[in-house]
Formats: sequence, structure tokens, C-alpha cells
Amino acid sequence: MMTEMDCTCSQKRHFAPVKRIEVSEGAIEKVPEILSDYKKIFMVADENTYAVAGKRVESLLKEKGILSHICILEKDALPTAANVGKVLICVGRDEPVYDITHFSDNPDYILAVGSGSVNDICRMVSYRLGIEYGIVGTAPSMDGYASVVAPLLVDHRKIVYTCSIARHIIIDLDVAAKAPEELLLAGIGDMIGKYIAILDWELSRRYTGEYYCEKVADMVLDATGKCIRSAEKLLERDPLVVKDTVDGLILSGMGIAYTGSSRPASGTEHMIGQTWEIMSLERGERPNLHGIEVGEATFAAMEMYERLYAETDDPELKALIGKYIPGFRTVETLQKTLRIPCTVQDKGQYIEGILRGRTFRERYTLLQYLYEKNMLEDYAEKSYAPVMSKYCFDRR
Repeated sequence: MMTEMDCTCSQKRHFAPVKRIEVSEGAIEKVPEILSDYKKIFMVADENTYAVAGKRVESLLKEKGILSHICILEKDALPTAANVGKVLICVGRDEPVYDITHFSDNPDYILAVGSGSVNDICRMVSYRLGIEYGIVGTAPSMDGYASVVAPLLVDHRKIVYTCSIARHIIIDLDVAAKAPEELLLAGIGDMIGKYIAILDWELSRRYTGEYYCEKVADMVLDATGKCIRSAEKLLERDPLVVKDTVDGLILSGMGIAYTGSSRPASGTEHMIGQTWEIMSLERGERPNLHGIEVGEATFAAMEMYERLYAETDDPELKALIGKYIPGFRTVETLQKTLRIPCTVQDKGQYIEGILRGRTFRERYTLLQYLYEKNMLEDYAEKSYAPVMSKYCFDRR
């Protein structure tokens, strides 16, 4: 997987400071060798990820003599400001004898062991302290392993911060294949949204003149297609099938790194899905998995785009949307097999998420297009019934 490449877009060359990507069976055993250039590694996990991978990683780093210390968050830790603060407090080691002239003895590397939440927490701490970090991923549940953004929960809001990128991405397929089913489905939910993300990006190029990179877009779309083609067998937990999902998720994140923007991976589907997550927090509830919400929001976005395709009298817009209809069809077929959960089935919450999603971040997407045409409320309301009937299945 390239970490730099020439391009014909206005950037001319894309680069991501990733030193190594290791996706293989038994990859955990390679951690000491991969990180042998570091002498004081601070490891972060939560109770769940420590049990499935962190304990072994800790033992290997101790044997190599390069472990500084560890921090274990509570199980299912969310990427909250409080957890960022906890890791920030734990990252440095205090001197045995207090000396007022000294500062905290920081490590030379932060190693996250986990998936989305642990990765985002460590990414922020790494960025703020100027310490390199890497991730031992435990589930193919999201595309953030190679991302440069950290969506954090701050004051009942989800704020997307631009941070540093992981220098090492290590995914042990033996561990990833055993991840809980909902995490596997969340990864696919995150991946199917790439059709909408890239279409939105093209839409913005047309209506706002926004920068667009065809090479990166094609890279992400190719990875999405490969991922979807193999995903029907994902729940059989074949490591090679899981690898297709992991590779797709990492490539999507690399697209973010290459362009310096989350455009290649995030559009209408993320803005709606993340708004539903915020609405759960506002009700005092734990939000559903990010990829699960993104998956359902993808179905909503596809339904609205297909209606626009049928109704528009603009031949260029119709042609643009038409390029992505075949991808929509593969998602629809896949959903009949995988049945990614639709967690937002209340009509009021569904519509509110779409309407509020438009302002989740400053980004031109289908939502802004429809809003400017005074069509958003109607499209949101009338997409509800088709989404519920076409995409929302009982998982029993």
C-alpha cells in the first residue's frame, strides 16, 4: 500500500507519513520488530481490547524492553473529552523523587490497541503532545485507522478535529476475524457510504468549484467495490474476507491523508449518521456504533439521490448521479444478506437527523443542494417509508 504517489490533480503529489501498514494473520507477534526504533512506548487500551490483544502486546513489548507503561480505559470507552483527559494525565511518568525544575517524563511513542474510540483518543493526545503514535487494530469497524481526523464527543456535541496520522497500522486478522458481529457490520456500514461520499464530492466540484482528485476518488471506489463483493461472506469470519474489509477501510483513510480532507470518506451519510449519534447523547443514551449509523444514513442518502435522479431535468446532474446507481444496487443487494441494523426507525428522529445533518459541518453535499432548492424537508419525509421497507430487516 503506497504512502506516496504522483497525481495529475492540483496537488501534484500525495503523501502520508505512515511508516508501515501490516495486515496479516499473526501480526501482533510482529509488533516488537515493527516498533523496535522506540524505547519508551506508552500503550492504551480499554478493558475489552486489552483482553483480546492488549495483554499479548504488553507482554511482547516488556520482553523487548521497550514498554514504558500502560493505561486501560473502561470497557466500551467512548471518545469523550474526559477519556482524552485521562490518557493525557496518564501519558507521562512522574519522577520517583519530585523535582520542581523537571517536567513530566513523556514516552517516545503512543500505541493504541483497539478500534475507533481508542484510536481517536490516542490520535488527539499524540497531536497535542507532538508524540508519534500507532494503532494495533482489533476490529474492522471503521475507516479511521489511517485517517487524520478525530471525531470526539465534547459537551454533548461531536466535533471533528484534524490531528496527526498513525505512523504504524497493525491489524492481526486472527483477532479482527473474531470481533463481535456488530463491529464487523459497522465496518461494512462505514464502507458502503463511500459511494455517497465520492458522489457528494463530485457534486460539490460541480456547484462550488471545490478541489477534487479523481485518482484518490477512484482508489476509494475501487476499494469499496472489492469490499462489497466479498462482504456477503464476512460473517463467516474467513480472515481473507476480513482482509478485504480491512484493506478497504485503510485505503479510505489513506484518501483522507492524501488529500488533507475527509471528503474521500465522508459526506451526507456521515453528516446524518453523526447527527443521530448526537441526538442519542442529547437523550442521555449511549450512541450506536458509528458505522451502523452511517450504514443506515447511506440508505437514506441513496433513496434521496435516486429520487433526484428520476426527477431532475438537468442532464449533467442526471448523468453524474447515474454513474453511481450501479454501486447503489450492489449495496441494496448486500443489505438483503448482511442486514446492517437500522437503529433509527422512529420517523421523527429519522427526519430530524437528516434536517439537522445539513449543518453538522460546513460541507456542500446533497443536503445543501436540496436545501437551496427548498426540497430538503420533502425529500427527507418521503424517503422514510422506502428506506424502512427496502433496507430495514429483522435480524432474527
